[in-house]
Amino acid sequence: MGDEGAAVYNCLLCDSYALLILGILPDRKLARGTKGQSAYEDALEEFQLARAAEKKLLLLACPTCNALAHKYETDQVAQGEFLRQGMAVLTPCVLVPFEDGQPPPVYRDENARGSREGKPRWRLCQGVGPAGLELDRTRTGRLHKPSLRPFGIDVSPMELLEDVEMPEAVHRACAYAEAVIATAEDDSEALEEMMRWRATASEHHEHAGKQGGVRPVLECWPAAMAAIELGTTGERMRRYDEAIRSRAFQEMADFGI
Repeated sequence: MGDEGAAVYNCLLCDSYALLILGILPDRKLARGTKGQSAYEDALEEFQLARAAEKKLLLLACPTCNALAHKYETDQVAQGEFLRQGMAVLTPCVLVPFEDGQPPPVYRDENARGSREGKPRWRLCQGVGPAGLELDRTRTGRLHKPSLRPFGIDVSPMELLEDVEMPEAVHRACAYAEAVIATAEDDSEALEEMMRWRATASEHHEHAGKQGGVRPVLECWPAAMAAIELGTTGERMRRYDEAIRSRAFQEMADFGI
């Protein structure tokens, strides 16, 4: 059996980066001889195009957003517990290409066949991107964001507003994001709407006289939410509210409330 292949994803709410396991890579034992090596490289490219090339919106359990939503220090144990209990919030995310016109690259943990206790060493195995990825100390698959600076990614830390109750803001933002996806006609429409959220947050950041490019939606959630509601038609907001209520009723049923 081959190793796991992963791609980098970016959370559109908190702007953190982490790894998403895409599936099992073709076994490296297949790359024997000239013909075998060529077939193996073709299989890697096929894996990338099948699993990572499509640009769409994903709902994932972002480690940072879950830490904010449940008031805990980001770590593997807490993250795993919330996932097992079905309490993890799901945030809108996209896979990250590192060069225009290229699909997101695929990475392999080169330490997976060594000591299972050792630190993962994710190395590029297919596509165009950083040769290696540096994970932070949380063991949640989250990347050490400053290591992405050479690739044109804004690594400025998120500045949370003191007067905003972050757990409530994260849950509300996630609920609206899920409603956007549930009511959109297709993935492209949902992705366009989420990108509008991000643009709104970045514009608010600039209006506040701060420097920086793309900024996290959660960094100025009250202003972002107000602008989002202002720029959304009444009919669409009604659909969002219905989707949110339906989700809340479903959660109550799931937990026997």
